Amino acid sequence: MSLSPFTYTSDASDNSISLPPEVNSSGEYDKTLRNNGWLHGFRVDNMDGPQVVGLQVASYADGAIPYIEEKNDTFVEMVNTYTKRGSNYVHHDVKNRHNAPGAWVTRRTIVSRLRVQILPEDLTAMSDFQLAIEEALKRPTRFEQFHGVYRALSRWGDVVPLDIEMGYSLSLTDTEANFSRLPPGTLDYSLTHLPMINTANITRKGATSYMGWSETSTMIDVPAIEWRLIKVIEVMPTIKLLPNELQAQLTNIYAERLTYVPPLTIAPISDLCKLNDDTVNASKNIWRVEIRGASHIIGLSVHYFDGVISRGGRDGGNHHMFTLTEGEYIIEMLTCADGEWLRGMQFITNMGRCSVIYGSLEGVPVISRSKGGILVGLTTSTKKHPEWDYLVTSVNGIWRRDFIRSVPKEDDVYSDYFGARTESGTGFNDRALIGNSSSMQVSGVEIWSGVDIDGIQLCFGTNRGRTSDICGGGTGRSFSTSAPMDKLGRYYRLQYILGKCDNSRLNGVMFAWTPDLS
Repeated sequence: MSLSPFTYTSDASDNSISLPPEVNSSGEYDKTLRNNGWLHGFRVDNMDGPQVVGLQVASYADGAIPYIEEKNDTFVEMVNTYTKRGSNYVHHDVKNRHNAPGAWVTRRTIVSRLRVQILPEDLTAMSDFQLAIEEALKRPTRFEQFHGVYRALSRWGDVVPLDIEMGYSLSLTDTEANFSRLPPGTLDYSLTHLPMINTANITRKGATSYMGWSETSTMIDVPAIEWRLIKVIEVMPTIKLLPNELQAQLTNIYAERLTYVPPLTIAPISDLCKLNDDTVNASKNIWRVEIRGASHIIGLSVHYFDGVISRGGRDGGNHHMFTLTEGEYIIEMLTCADGEWLRGMQFITNMGRCSVIYGSLEGVPVISRSKGGILVGLTTSTKKHPEWDYLVTSVNGIWRRDFIRSVPKEDDVYSDYFGARTESGTGFNDRALIGNSSSMQVSGVEIWSGVDIDGIQLCFGTNRGRTSDICGGGTGRSFSTSAPMDKLGRYYRLQYILGKCDNSRLNGVMFAWTPDLS
């Protein structure tokens, strides 16, 4: 049901008056509503505050009309925020945003003259907005679908107001320390005192000048045409205006925005275990990863570009930093665990750069990645060791799939790991030589061996049916790996290997296959 229109009555103690339909829908406040973005969307991704967009995103459904309440309320409020961005949003009476830390105080003097409300079910999406979303969802790839939706929201807004107040306000934000240095009476907002405030952020909304502000924080009457939006009490996501089937499609693709690789399976957490999850930071970009440990990984910290640091595990051991350059993102992660503890790891970026292998490759190496995804966080599990305090037991990558159009070498295929599972070794990864190249190829294979290769027997075959001699002895468990085929039936080709070895032997290997571009 919709809010009922009322008849105008004047009451000094209660101005919750109502207006006949012709006033509610297109009467004396119609221009005031249009000037303040009523039925328009707002973007909430700006540091300085919500931004109204130029396109109308909503219209009234089935003859619905808003409830309009005339007011004449004057009040002063003090709002504490811990970030600069939060204080900027307070100037628009939106208090749930945060960014860089800080202790900020905002004093707002508000004269409220009009309140406008509408129920969600009384609004429907404008046809152009709905069409833009439909077209975005028809795009051939998930990346294009995401960015088609993002473009539509940038034009029509993230949210649409349902409950607002208009009038005029004067807001002043500064740190607590700067406020304490102001002379008595400075915060009365008179023309005499305002020039004395040098460090504060001052915002005036509504009215054409400061004339009328006095030491009692009252103001001369201001015509409705000069009223401005001073409070956003309730909003609704603009996608909620869309038909249910479109909302369901948007929910489905948004669920694929983040992936967890390896899959996030959390066992019951005992008193001796801890878990640190970076999902809350998944909208941020990683600046660098800090690795602590030696033969075991002790702790992992993710540093984001906005200054946030997420820490898993503990301090101690050797400290290593893998720092990303501008436009560089982690697209693959190699980890190695011995069944109980994380022993080694390595990062590969979209620029083809490989970090060193931190720790040792004791156990089974695992390559983690997500098609089209970049690393945006880690889920780090730790457990208390009987002698060495807390150590990392496992790490899962959190991958975001809407940031870059394609990931270099994302179609490469890795074989299973073959070789020793309990012995440690010096790790190697020829991806460091290959980088992002898809054209570099194996031109020959040289193998030195005696009776055996002390752990692995090798025989290579080509796409033309030729095979090499068997190198090494015939003892031990046999294995075989073959090149995968693409959708057209063409074989991939071997491009490089990775694995581990000790001083005298190769004791573990994985094969990396890349599509044949010929």
